[in-house]
Amino acid sequence: MTKYDNTSTNNNKPFNTFRKSRIKKITDAGKVATTLKCNTVDTKIAEIFALAQPDGIWLDMEHGSSDFNQVENQSNAAKIYDVDTLLRVNRGSYSNYIRGFEVDCTGLIIPQIKNLADAKQIEEFTKFPPIGKRGVDGGNNDGKYTKLNMIDYIKQANQERLVIYQIETQEVINDVEAIAEMEGVDALFFGPGDYSLSLGVPGQMDHPEVVSARKKVAEVARKNNKIAATQGNPNIAKQLIDMGYNLLNIGADVIALADYAENLVNEFEKFKS
Repeated sequence: MTKYDNTSTNNNKPFNTFRKSRIKKITDAGKVATTLKCNTVDTKIAEIFALAQPDGIWLDMEHGSSDFNQVENQSNAAKIYDVDTLLRVNRGSYSNYIRGFEVDCTGLIIPQIKNLADAKQIEEFTKFPPIGKRGVDGGNNDGKYTKLNMIDYIKQANQERLVIYQIETQEVINDVEAIAEMEGVDALFFGPGDYSLSLGVPGQMDHPEVVSARKKVAEVARKNNKIAATQGNPNIAKQLIDMGYNLLNIGADVIALADYAENLVNEFEKFKS
């Protein structure tokens, strides 16, 4: 459904262009990008987060209750303020992956990568030829509803849409260097919580084997000119940046709301007693 001729189709209209990734621009410049995580599906929360000007908002279909309509609305809200959206997908069929791109999320976070063979299948699903085998439509948000030239659309999608591979088990750490060398990998995301779970030491983020894996993921990502991503907060941000991480998730809506509510109730309890 894209335009099949080789001529420009934007007619000098500024909105008929492929939106470029803010996260990619920042990390390509040697700086550190940040995201905030939306566990909720509310569009207003996504817009409130975008107003704060992180570089991206992390949306979640792996553990959350989002559907693609809700993801699309949150992505549209973020784009108003030139903020990227990264969608953590449900593992499943081919369509589970590409629909996130077609509603114009800037990146996909692929959880629970098992090994190199699994990573190669993801590459086939999520990148257009010659890198992968993704099928083309172009009649959705990301293709500006057929207004983009097909060749430009494919090229820009491969360059500007991020595929982020989560490294979160002992099994996959053995293949992490080979995965980082793949052309279709834009970022490695170290998941310390699930990694600690796979070691049998749940929640021990400073366990020596968790620390070793965290360092290795950053090292191999940056060595291969890929983004190194993980969860962070102000207390450990400098340590992570010194390791090489250049994409940090720094907070989440549920944490903010839970803390806000609890703090208010606790303060009021002082006056009730």
